[in-house]
Amino acid sequence: MKPLLTFISVFFFYIPIVFGQLVTLGNLPSSIDESSGIETGVGRTIWTFNDSGGRQELYQCDTTGKLLRTLKVKNAPNDDWEDITQDDNGHYYIGNFGNNSNKRKELSIFKIKIPTGAGQNSEFVAAQKISFRFEDQTEFPPPKNQMNFDCESVLWFNGNLYLFTKHRTLPMKTNLYRIPDTPGEHIAKKIGSFATGVAQSGEHPWFGYWITAADISPDHRKVALISGTTLWIFYDFENDNFLGGKVKTISLGPNTQKEAVCFASNTEVYITDEYIRGKGSGGKIYRLDLGVYFQD
Repeated sequence: MKPLLTFISVFFFYIPIVFGQLVTLGNLPSSIDESSGIETGVGRTIWTFNDSGGRQELYQCDTTGKLLRTLKVKNAPNDDWEDITQDDNGHYYIGNFGNNSNKRKELSIFKIKIPTGAGQNSEFVAAQKISFRFEDQTEFPPPKNQMNFDCESVLWFNGNLYLFTKHRTLPMKTNLYRIPDTPGEHIAKKIGSFATGVAQSGEHPWFGYWITAADISPDHRKVALISGTTLWIFYDFENDNFLGGKVKTISLGPNTQKEAVCFASNTEVYITDEYIRGKGSGGKIYRLDLGVYFQD
């Protein structure tokens, strides 16, 4: 379905579509049909990329979805890019750790420094490789009732990278792991867990409850996790015990394949979803104001 444009007569202002508090800002370019991770760039821009099988490229877009810049990443095969985060020193980390079948023995994150300037489509940047495996995975794949080592979510905090798993077994939850942000080989240490919920009658048993992206606010006081239908905001936690504080659960309305979230500021997030060809839905960038949920 094409986005609905609403105009005020005479003035012809564009009115963003709103589903609850979720505001549609624009459509992503057709070349970015499987946006799987987003992170903020300079100004009101985002960096994103396509899912597994996509090119080894990052795309910078403005918040209406207009493509501004393409960056080719060397030494970084897109086995299954799933999320992106950044540290306080200008490094970005691309999570090449999608693991649907739970068979992968070497998962990785690519660390890059994005060149400054306007850039051209012929730009290249070399990546450093951070390899890891989960400390509690001993079989590849594990038994069918322990398929809990898929991963689509990463955030950076205080010199470490934090991974949130996407479980493919019941009961639905996510496990939190930590590794250093330095290139080399690491063991991901499990430090927490969070039950994401139980499907209600008529719901898909996993879609609304498996975690597809994560981010941390600029002031490091909030953590966001997202699924296809739900956003969880964690707050009032201590140090990196992100799942040990309070949480607000926010329904995101229409059931689309939301695969990416990042904080635009301490009080708002951007969200993207994949384009679903058969339904003609998704492929958009949204904004959500968190202020209405944190007034007390």
